[in-house]
Amino acid sequence: MRMTLPLALLAMPVIAWGQTITIAPQQANATVGDTVRFRAVVKSAGGVTIDTARVIYSAAPFDVAWAMPDGRIVPVRQGEVQVLAMYGGQVARATLTVNPKPPAAVQLEAARPNVVVGGLLPITAVVRNSDGENLRDARVAFRSSDERVATVDAAGVVQGRTAGSATISASSGSARSQLAVSVIPNRVARIEVTGGASARTGDVVQFSAAAFDANGQPISNVPVRWSAGGAGADVYADGAFVAQKPGSYVVSAAVGNVSSNATIAVTQRTHARTLEKVSSRIFSELEVAEHWAIGDVLYVSTIADRVYTFDIRDPAVPVLVDSITVDARTINDVQTTPDGKIGVITREGASSRRNGIVFLDLTSPLHPKVLSEYTTTVSGGVHSVYIDKQHVYLTDDATGSMRVIDFANPKSPREVARWQVPGVVGVTGMKTAAGDEIGGTVGRMLHDLQVVDGIAYLAYWRHGIVILDVGNGVKGGSPTNPQLISQYTYNVADLYPADRIAGTHTVFRYKNYLFVGDEVFPGEFDLSSKGRIETMGQVHVLDVSDLQRPRKVADYFVAGGAHNVWVQDDVLYIGAYEAGLRALDVSGDLRGDLLAQGREIGSVWTGDPKGYRPNLPMAWGAQPHKGVIFVTDINSGLWVARLKAKIAS
Repeated sequence: MRMTLPLALLAMPVIAWGQTITIAPQQANATVGDTVRFRAVVKSAGGVTIDTARVIYSAAPFDVAWAMPDGRIVPVRQGEVQVLAMYGGQVARATLTVNPKPPAAVQLEAARPNVVVGGLLPITAVVRNSDGENLRDARVAFRSSDERVATVDAAGVVQGRTAGSATISASSGSARSQLAVSVIPNRVARIEVTGGASARTGDVVQFSAAAFDANGQPISNVPVRWSAGGAGADVYADGAFVAQKPGSYVVSAAVGNVSSNATIAVTQRTHARTLEKVSSRIFSELEVAEHWAIGDVLYVSTIADRVYTFDIRDPAVPVLVDSITVDARTINDVQTTPDGKIGVITREGASSRRNGIVFLDLTSPLHPKVLSEYTTTVSGGVHSVYIDKQHVYLTDDATGSMRVIDFANPKSPREVARWQVPGVVGVTGMKTAAGDEIGGTVGRMLHDLQVVDGIAYLAYWRHGIVILDVGNGVKGGSPTNPQLISQYTYNVADLYPADRIAGTHTVFRYKNYLFVGDEVFPGEFDLSSKGRIETMGQVHVLDVSDLQRPRKVADYFVAGGAHNVWVQDDVLYIGAYEAGLRALDVSGDLRGDLLAQGREIGSVWTGDPKGYRPNLPMAWGAQPHKGVIFVTDINSGLWVARLKAKIAS
């Protein structure tokens, strides 16, 4: 997380005894893209108004609204904003409720384009605004072009009346969409349902339905509607069944008024392994950040100016050997080439204001040396990097763009490409009083990325997931010419409290799935304090077997949140912030609520009484390597865990 604090108290005047500050209005409402003016008044003890030119305005969360120096607040996302006016040691507060932009598009989705006479076909309407965010609470009105053929109710369920064609229309505000539906005669006289007889919770079992006419002849491509009896299980439109709770379930298939069913017995999912702590090295004086294990060396970065090197020939007992320092307040990320000969670290908060990335000579892996640096186009700071062959893909803090740096000559790296999403529509180009563009382009923040098989997966905060061709060929892209394949967006306002900093933070491709982690923080917090910082967030599981149509199939939620993730051998490891290290079984097909299904293998609590923040876990990332899992915790340091076979009772 790039920590941004709302309280800009430097160079503020000292407030005299008896002075007061107030702000108006105390409460206001706005829509994304509006501008709302707040005014602060500072008065002396005698009630005389003081010049307020030196009042500092701020807005939190920073990713919901921007504050201008004159008190204008410009909302960029849906949420609840605390507007702060600061003078000396006093702060006045107001609340701004930000409503989303109105509907701009309605997308209609149905399991199939037809329904039999007497049958039902649910239609889902996904309403989005001009920024691509879905509007879950938007009202949708459905209408059928010919109710003699098909009717549709307020929930979007179509019922076939007589053979023919009809168009189902959906509207939300000024947005409109249509879906053609065919109603066909029901020739089905009998259905046979087949599938698994038993399963564990979380197992995805595929059921199928064979249909026959009155003469016993098979009928293909019939519109089957599936359902599952009993709470605790779901069956999807394709006949895939999954249970969250053990028990006996009836799986039914219906075509019009003809139906049949099968039963399945589900037992509780159990795990033959558990997760246990092996060792830890506690950091009391500073906060650690990311880590990278390769060969016999572990590199640990810090929310400070240094990277530590550990000898992990015995991975259970890392031995601190050396460190390297650079000009930075935060070295968020560290990574090496696959051969371990060159390393890259990121810089944020450099005193020289020349951040960028630093290349390391790892000829002597435990004793890194600065080889070169690249700051030319990314002096504003770099949060995350990913090395793929001779290119470094990085996140540019200042502009919210992805930059591609060629280091074929590591002593002279050069930028070869830049790619970015548009800013929030209607609020781009805002500038401060000094003429500087705020945050590059308002509302754009790239947080993390991964490159696998010539495909770049970008965690683009409130722009969701972006998938680019950077050499795979599916869209003719290359490292020097990234090409958009698809984008998957969702509205974090549907998932988390309105006053939180929240967005898409991390990505990890494994098999046909993309594991996407959200990061959620309080709207105001101080990373330098010793107190608790409340976190939350979930992991979304996207099926990316079709890169042009990613779709969410499952999720995992744990109360402490989700930061960086890693998947190996069908186990998902999560640095889950306040929830410590978590390990999740992600074998087989994935559908539904993975936590409720009992797929969690185990956890390790990463708090320590001697940590930078005593007894407050804040697990940052997890990486399996050489039979153990290395974990860094911002508040406590370095941890080592492992999966261990359970002892039979």
